[in-house]
This record gives sequence, C-alpha cells and structure tokens, in this order.
Amino acid sequence: MKEIESLLAQAAQEGRSSLSEIEVYDVLDKLGLTTPKRALIGLDRIPLGAAELQDILAPLPGERVVLKVSSHETLHKTESGGVKVRAKTEAETVLAQMKAAFPKADGILAVEFIPHAVFSLGQELMLGARADKAFGPIMTLGIGGTDAEGLTSALKPGFSPAIAAVELVGKDGWNKFLDQTWIWRYVSGKVRGGRRQAEDAAMLQWLEAFRKLLSHFCDNGSSAWAIEEIEVNPLAVAHERLVALDGVLRFRQAVRAARSFPSPQAVWSLLKPATVAVAGVSEKKMNMGRIILNNVIEAGFDKSRLFVLKDQAGDIDGVKCFKNPAAFPEPVDMFVVAVPSPEVPALLRQAADSGRVRGVVLISGGMGEKAGSEGVKDEVLGIIAEGRKKNPDFAVSGGNSLGIVSVPAKVNTFFIPKRKLALGAEENPAHARTAFISQSGAFVISVVSKMSWLKPAYCVSVGNQMDVTVCDYVEQVVEDETVKVVLVYLEGLKEEDGLKLSCGVARARGLGKTVIVYKAGRTPTGQKAVMGHTASIAGDFVVARSLLGRAGALVAEDFDHFEDLAQMACFCHGRPAGQGRLFALSNAGFETAGMADSIAPHGPVSAAAPESALGRRLGAVLAKYKLDSIVDVRNPLDVTPMAPDAALIEIAAAVLESPDIDGLVAAVIPLTPAMKTLPEEGLADSFPAKLGELAQAWGKPVVFCVGCGSLYEPYVEQARRRGLPVFRSADRAVRAMAAFCRR
Repeated sequence: MKEIESLLAQAAQEGRSSLSEIEVYDVLDKLGLTTPKRALIGLDRIPLGAAELQDILAPLPGERVVLKVSSHETLHKTESGGVKVRAKTEAETVLAQMKAAFPKADGILAVEFIPHAVFSLGQELMLGARADKAFGPIMTLGIGGTDAEGLTSALKPGFSPAIAAVELVGKDGWNKFLDQTWIWRYVSGKVRGGRRQAEDAAMLQWLEAFRKLLSHFCDNGSSAWAIEEIEVNPLAVAHERLVALDGVLRFRQAVRAARSFPSPQAVWSLLKPATVAVAGVSEKKMNMGRIILNNVIEAGFDKSRLFVLKDQAGDIDGVKCFKNPAAFPEPVDMFVVAVPSPEVPALLRQAADSGRVRGVVLISGGMGEKAGSEGVKDEVLGIIAEGRKKNPDFAVSGGNSLGIVSVPAKVNTFFIPKRKLALGAEENPAHARTAFISQSGAFVISVVSKMSWLKPAYCVSVGNQMDVTVCDYVEQVVEDETVKVVLVYLEGLKEEDGLKLSCGVARARGLGKTVIVYKAGRTPTGQKAVMGHTASIAGDFVVARSLLGRAGALVAEDFDHFEDLAQMACFCHGRPAGQGRLFALSNAGFETAGMADSIAPHGPVSAAAPESALGRRLGAVLAKYKLDSIVDVRNPLDVTPMAPDAALIEIAAAVLESPDIDGLVAAVIPLTPAMKTLPEEGLADSFPAKLGELAQAWGKPVVFCVGCGSLYEPYVEQARRRGLPVFRSADRAVRAMAAFCRR
C-alpha cells in the first residue's frame, strides 16, 4: 500500500485527481492482479526507428498489438478513436496517425493483445468499487465492454450490476455475492449449454484486493488519500484468467471527520416521552403551536407533565407556562419547537444549556433546505454538538418536521387539526402493530388519510435530518418487540446511514418483522451516473434498492406499490407464504383471466391445478351448489355469479385446509344477487366475514378483492375489520401477493 500511496501523492503533486491507465495497471500489479504487458511511447519519440519499435513490441506476446492514446483530457478513448488494434507490422503507421490526431496526448500506450470473445456474455466484465457516504465502500460486478451501459439498461432492474457493501459482506460473503451475480452465471458455466470460463477463486482474488484497497484509502483511515472510485472495464475472461484491459481511478484527500450519532436513550425519549413541552404557543389564536398543544391534550397525555414555554404567568388551555427551559419543573423528554426559524438557535441553546431537555422536535424549517439558510443550519449543528457534551442524550429531530405521534405515550404533536385528519392515539387491532418513519411529513399524512384503516403505533416525520435520522428511528423501533411492521420513506441518506438501515432491516428480518421502504431520488437526473464510464454505473437509488433488498427489505417501486406492500405486511404478518403455491378464486371470468395473467412464470407464486384430494373436495362443493354443470375444477377457479356466499366459503375452507396451498386470493364482483354484499343484506354472515375467520384459523396469507365502486365500501370495511387486505382489482391483488411472497 505504501507504493500506491506514493503513486497517488505524485499524481496529486501534479495537480491531478485521477490516474492514467498505465498508472492504474501499476496499482493493480501491486495488488497482485493480472494486467497486460505494456509500454508507454512518448509523442516526442514518434516516429520510431525500426529497431527501437521492435524492442518495444517484442515483449508483447502475439502478432497483434493494442495502441491507446494516453491523455488526461481524453476519457472515452474508444469513442474518440483513441484505441486501435492492429498487426504489429502496421504499428509504425498507426503511431504516426495517432500522434497527428492527439497532439496534446501524454503518449501512446502499446498494450499486449488479449484474445477473447468480445460479444459473448461473460467474456467481458466490469468490476468497480466506489466510496459511498451512506454504505461505505461498495463493489459492483456486471456486464463489461464498450456497450456495458446499453446492455445494462436493457435488463430488468436487479440483474446487472450486482452490488455489495464491503462492510456488510461476512466471512463467506463474496462466495454468496458471486452466486447471486447474474453475469457470473455465464462465466461459471451455470447457464444452459454454458461452460466454465474461469474459476470462482480468480474473481474472489479481485474482489478481496479491491476491498483491501478501498478499506485502506478511505476517510478516517490510515492514509492521507481516499479513493473515490476504481473501475476495470473490460475485465476480460481469457484462458481462465481475469485480465484488466482498461482502468480508471479517481481519488482525493481523505477527510478526518466522524459523525455524532444520537444515543438510543435520546431516540426513545422522542418515541416514548414521559414529559412534553411546547414552544411557540399563542394564547390569542389557534396557531401551529396551539394546534400541537391541543393535539397532545386530546391524545390523552397527562397535563401535569405537559408544559408550555412562554414568558408569562398562568396557563394556556390548562397547561402551565414556564419562561425558559431551565424553569421546567422536571427534565423534558420531548421539547416541541414551533417558532420562526430566526428564533431557533437562541431557543435551542437555552434548551441545551439547561441540561433539562433530552429530545427536541424541531417543527421550524428554513435551516439548510433553502438557499441562504446554510449559516443557520451550521449554527444549529454547533449547538447540538455542544449540548451533547453536557448531556449525551440531547438530540434534535427535524427541522422542517411535521411532528411525532406515539400511541404508547399518548402523544400527537402533528400540527394538523383533528377535523382534517383523525390521527390520534389509537390503533387498529385488525392489523399488526406498525411504525411509520418518514422523512416527509406530507407523505405520512397522505398515506394515512387515504388508507384510513392504517393506525400506526408510531408516526414519525423526521424532516431534514439535521441530527436524528430516519435510520436512527428504524434502528430503535425494530427493537420494540410489539412492533411487527416498519414503513419507511427516505429521500436522502447521511453518513453511514445506509449501513445502519441495512443492519436494522436484517435485524428486523431475523426477528420475523417486515420493513417496507420507498426510496425517493430515482429521476433521470438522479440516475445519470448509472450510464457513466465509471464504477458509478450503480446510481444512488440502484445501490439503495439492491442493498436494502438484499438485507430483507421490501423496496417499493412507486407509491401504489408502497401502499400495496403495507396492506400485505400489516394484515398478513405472521402468515408465512411457504412455497408460494397460490389458489385464485373469483365469481367473474375476467378476474380469473387477469389473475392468471399476473402470475409470472418462474415468479414467487404459482397456480397449479388442484391435486386429487383438493380437486375432489372442490368438485363436491360445486356439485352441492349445482355449479358443476357450468364450472370445471381448475386454478384460477371461476365459480360464476351464480355461486352464493356459502359456496365460496366452503371452497375457501377446502383450499386453506389443503397442505398443497400456501395462500389464497379471493376476488368477487359484488353486484350478483346470489351474495350478501350490502349492509341491508346482512354482512355479518357474508363471504369476507367468514373468510377472515378462516385466514386466522389456518395462518395463511389471504387477499380479498372487491372490483366495484363506492357503494360497496361497507363490504370492503367488513373484510378489513376481519383482518383481510383488500384490493380493488384482481390483477393488482395477485401482484401484491407475489411481492409479499418474494420476501
């Protein structure tokens, strides 16, 4: 590593932040990796004499040679005509032509020609590594070559590149990483008609070398330099060897700075406060602070442990006022600050200096999220750091936060009037206990407003994450044994937060819990790096989706998908999907067709024809209700609008009792006169009422679908009260079940 250190220092002294191709080869050589033989020819030496040219080319094996322009100004050599593969006998002419075409180049690199099949999958790879502030060093392995970006973009998400965070790879992690890498299946001969082209050990050597390189040259490490990214593309597979045929390395000075994390006690003081104070309450009007105060009171919080920060005697709405934080009669777990942003630093300093405040919920915005407010943000960060020296459990959640709702603590600090959102300190016993942690407060209230059945035990709006982050909250709520589902909305990840969130997700999965994540920032601009000529072929969203998914999170592709996954997780918690053997049932032909179309071949769910025992039982039910003359036993099963509730209930019971079935999607069109689907018809004995009981009894995931309009909302609510997730289209219901089974 000392020699590589010297190489980086020399480049930096020359004013460079990247290495030339030949320098990258030198780095790889020092790591014990395979590179081609080469020689750099200065432009001032061209034209060369025949003997001199022979001396340069003779050590390069074969009859052909690769001639490359070496220039810090020419990044895309192939596209600009800076790479020529020629017979050695043509080298003299080509060198002269390249000198004329690139007069400012550092020289021409003569490189050994490595024979390999350029257009055969698995013959050219791309291996990259880069420093990621959220996940630490990450590795990418995918399709290589000049059209790597085109081929990668043509594949479904998740196929290429494969991504791993170095810090999350365990003892045998690289072997597992290779097993899960799509392109390596071609190299290892695990595709139909394939043959092994290189041993796993060869790639493991490269992966381990890159790991050591980025672990040494990183921020807060032992080196003065940090490698931002290194890429070898293509990494050719030739004669069972992996040989670098091009290389890029960018670096910078290492940074010595460690992020200060809030303590677990600080986070729990915000999640389960025993004492609450509110600043910014008006005694004359219903301003934001007053709404917050009233929401806390209405949630049932003990008024004797609720305080108002206001320099006046008496009380507001029965809550006593105190002129400054030092005057609070006891330590405050949650201090809600809803004052204009210019007043925030002074108020936070009072809170920090008092030593009587643990957690601050900073409602106020305008600190770092808009141009010109960076100074206020820096001042606030300084106050937090100083406050933590006096009190290690001092922490700030926000700013620009909507607040926190905690059912266990009977606290609601959202500044939304109750008449506009009925989100108080109550839960829905029909679904698993849930925590909703979101960077965006608007996202929380939008989802909860639309999905009125959703009653999380914890609703946290984190805001701009100046101190406490989404990942800090997730890390803690996962440890609450009563919480079974964690919903997460993320916009940005701070230093080390990706690692923290991945570990939290893995911990949740190990405890039998489900974490659902929507990661914002997936626009074309945000993913510009995906198609770049660097190890950043994996953009931020691609990295987060891959690593969080690998840890066990369900990563939503869009808002509707997020809501579908939330329904499945909340209502089907504790009901394992087994092998994903699905039975689909409907009273409408178009729904059975749509459900069948939504079951992807080789996907997480399948719908096989019923086995003999189940088939006979279903046939008997159809005969009992005189449906056998118009319906055959199959899967999906269309019982037609002639089937009454009793027939559907008996079919569902037979299906769920069968050891050959792992889950059920039951879809009905409720307009049929044969079924009870309206309140006046008696919903207590309806199909969804009994289906909910069967789902609980057999412990299998069951999804219900009502494909009609608002007249049937009571029917939908009947199903949800019985613990069933309800969808309004059968195909979407099947896709949601498939996503749930993919865990």
